[in-house]
Order: sequence, then structure tokens, then C-alpha cells
Amino acid sequence: MNKNLDSALSLDAQIFLHDIEKADILVGIPSYNNVLTASYVLTQVVKGLDTYFPNMKSVIFVSDGDSKDETLTSVKRIHLPSEVKLIPAIYMGVSGKGTAVRAIFEAASTLNVRSVALVDSDLRSITPEWMRLLITPTLRGTGLVTPYYNRRKYDGTITNFLCYPVTASLYGKDIRQPIGGDFGLSIELVDDLLESPLWDNTDVSRFGIDIFETHTALAKGYKVKQARLGVKNHDAKDPSSQLASMFRQVMSSMFTCIEEYEPAWKDVHCVTQTEMFGEAVYEDTPEAIEVCLPATVEAFRNSYDQYLPIYKSCLEEKIQNKFEQLKKLESVNVDFSSEIWAKTVYSFIAEFHKHPTYGEDKLIDALRVLWFGRVAVFIKETLEQSREEAEEKITEEAIVFNKLKPYLLEKY
Repeated sequence: MNKNLDSALSLDAQIFLHDIEKADILVGIPSYNNVLTASYVLTQVVKGLDTYFPNMKSVIFVSDGDSKDETLTSVKRIHLPSEVKLIPAIYMGVSGKGTAVRAIFEAASTLNVRSVALVDSDLRSITPEWMRLLITPTLRGTGLVTPYYNRRKYDGTITNFLCYPVTASLYGKDIRQPIGGDFGLSIELVDDLLESPLWDNTDVSRFGIDIFETHTALAKGYKVKQARLGVKNHDAKDPSSQLASMFRQVMSSMFTCIEEYEPAWKDVHCVTQTEMFGEAVYEDTPEAIEVCLPATVEAFRNSYDQYLPIYKSCLEEKIQNKFEQLKKLESVNVDFSSEIWAKTVYSFIAEFHKHPTYGEDKLIDALRVLWFGRVAVFIKETLEQSREEAEEKITEEAIVFNKLKPYLLEKY
């Protein structure tokens, strides 16, 4: 483990680990105030482990951020098979999902398990089959299993317009959900993650954890697969009003990973498909995600001018002009191309690399405003389109990001 970090394991967790001694599989569930869903997630995990890995010793670690509801109490009531042990404990350190995951990783390393799975505690669509899909590949030599969901067209907007196209283009692997939250990891990758110096960025200890896991696995050459998990229903958020801190933390972590792993991505020039695991499941329909075009445009319009000096310093004039036009998007159609967006994102990555005098946090906040504009364009373009048609637009944009990678390399 990174010697510069204090352990994220509480005394309670360490006592559980001492009593358990050894295990084959560890499933981690980061939680905070999830009393309405955590026990359901745990029940599905238990069924999956009992069904698909009955001869292996499994541990489930509910790594809690000192919930103010009855999250831990609710999971303690769940009946467990004899080969499945439960660690219901509060983690220690910076408050955030990443620290909860670090405690899970430390527990996995302590128990010397073969495989680790992570699932979110707000899931309403998890099935026992998820355990087979996330764990089996890592028992057979895969380093990282990322989720592949059937999602509503307006779910995952940070993924769709930033993490997905950037990750695919930089590392040359078409991974659709690099920050999906539900992962399978080999113990070798877990140990590499624990040793990483990137924990010094506190945003990795928060919502930046998922992109950190994915970029590290890709940069270090681990084999990656995507698990077809079907529908993901969870506590989704409206990008115009609820994703500010998540955006900052994910982008800070992603940009920092890009800095750290520059030698691993600079000479990658093409994107290859990433192998799928499991059967396609599209029978179920994901829950609707409510978005509001006027609110998204307003969020963009109200904040745009305060970041004008940043936009003038790092964006071409024609790109600035295109964003100016988006202020009137509700009443007029704006031809906003994928090339404009790709060049915008790459310009911000390059600017972050230069450590601007006005600060990296302010740079990310400025990008968030432009992201509002990009999301607003997408909402307007796809209101009458199916999920499949909207998905096609997103994958086509990722192709444009790859074609324009030389633009990033030139500015970096």
C-alpha cells in the first residue's frame, strides 16, 4: 500500500478481517445514506455469490461513510450463507466514495483474495447475475471488468461527452462506461491502485475514483473486458442542477491521470473494440431521467461570461463564437459539431497540463459551463429520437475525438 497514506480501515473493519483471515472473493459496496436500497443490493450480491461461486469463500464489505440513516443496521439484518461473510463498517479518512473504495481495496489485499467486485449501493436493477459477469473474467486473467449498461439517453452525461470519448481516444480502447461504478478487478490491479501516488489528489478519494481505476488499468496494460449488465436504474441526477461537485472531482482526477500516464497514451493512434462478456439484455426499460432544456441552457447562459478570460486564453475564436450562439439555443437552431466539442475538451486538457496561473479548479469550473452547453445541444437534437439513435450520436462523437487526437498532441 502507498506508505504516504493512513489506512482507510477502521478498527471495526480490522477486527472483522482478523477473524476472517483469508477469502477468495471480496465484493465491496460503498455506501452513504442508502437505507432504501443497500439491503436490496446486498441481498442480490449474496444470491449471486451463493449461486455462481458456492465453493469459494466470499466476503462482502459495506464500506460506509458514517451514514445518518440506518444503512449499516439494515444490511446487518440480511441472512448470509455460511461461506459468505459480511463486514459492515465505517471507513476512515477523507469523506468520499474513493476512500470507501480504498478501504475495500485494503481489505482485499489483507485477505489476499483473487477477485474484487464493486457495486454501487443505490442500485435498483442489480441482479445476482451481475456477480458472475463482474467476477468470472477476473478469475481467468482479466485485470478490469467495466460495466456495459442499457441506459436512458440522458443518463451519464459526464460519461457520454467527456470520460467516454477522451478515454477511448487516449488509450485506444472503446470502453463505453469508464466511470460506471460497478467493476470487477484482479487482485494485481488492486495492489497497483493501492500503490498509486495519485491518491495525493483528494478528488480520487471522492467521485474521481472510477476514472482513476479505469485509466490506471489501461495505462498499465491490464486486459479489460466489458460486462453486459443490462439496465442500470439508480439515483440519477439532472446535469443542470445536481452534478457540480461530481463534475469537478471526476474531471480533476481524469486530467491528473492524463498527466501521470502521458507515456502510455501519447503514441496510441487507433481505437479497438473491447471484448464483451455476457449476453445482451435489453428486455427491461430503464427508468426515465428527467431533464429540462430551458434549465440547462440557463445554467450555461448565466455562467458563461464570468469565464470569458479563460475561454479567450485557451479556445480558438471560432469555437468561442459557436458557444456564444448557444445562449439563444432555446429559440434558434445552432449547428454545433462534434469537432467543436472535441477541440474544446482537448484545449482544456492541454491548458490543465500547463498549470494555468488562475488555477486548475477554476479551469474545470469553466469547462463545466461549456459542458452545460454541449448537453443542451444534445437534449434539443434528440428529444424526438430513440435511445438507440441518441446512442449512435454519442459513439459517432467518440470517433471524431479519435480523429482529432493530433489536435491534442499539438497543443499539449
